Amino acid sequence: MAPPLPEGQKRVFLEAARLLRQGLSPTAHDLTRALGLRPQTVRQHLEALARKGLVVLYPQGHGRPTHVELTPEGRLLAGLAIPVVGRVPAGPLEEALEEVEGLIPLPARPNLFALVVEGNSMAEYLLDGDVVVVERGVRPRRGEIAAVLHEGKTTLKYIYPEGDMVVLKPHNPAYPTLRLPASEVEVQGVFRFLLRGREALEAMRLLLRWSYEH
Repeated sequence: MAPPLPEGQKRVFLEAARLLRQGLSPTAHDLTRALGLRPQTVRQHLEALARKGLVVLYPQGHGRPTHVELTPEGRLLAGLAIPVVGRVPAGPLEEALEEVEGLIPLPARPNLFALVVEGNSMAEYLLDGDVVVVERGVRPRRGEIAAVLHEGKTTLKYIYPEGDMVVLKPHNPAYPTLRLPASEVEVQGVFRFLLRGREALEAMRLLLRWSYEH
């Protein structure tokens, strides 16, 4: 986890994020006016944020305001994007989250992450290549779809807790229903919403790669 930002940098960063949420493209002049700070102070804070990899600055030439854009890391910190951890990962989710593959520039809240569906056990509801957004740290209700870890592999299934047992049910009847000891199953996240088809997302530029071209 990144260390907390100093108060001045935090104010500038949050104001830039607020303007982005409103669909605006912030400039250093916008931040100076909104925060009531001296231009030199705002510039110093922006340069510090750029060194930390949270913003990219685009000078427009003498007498013209510098445009400010959040990097993928900045968007995640500001809650303006959902991390994509690749296809349904094998192994602990914490390890997968360290290998973020891309991000979806949609408003987010803490603990949301996205997975690319692999396989057909949840067809025709969740199709191979779909992107599902799930939430960590919540207890699934009976019959909800969850990402669960069992024997080192993560799978998406309907989940039915039954005392010290848990039933994992596929949507596709061609796949078996599993009844397992609850102690052997770890819920990694609960399904929240679906984005249909990874290729379509990329075509619409909704899915951003985990890289940033200066």
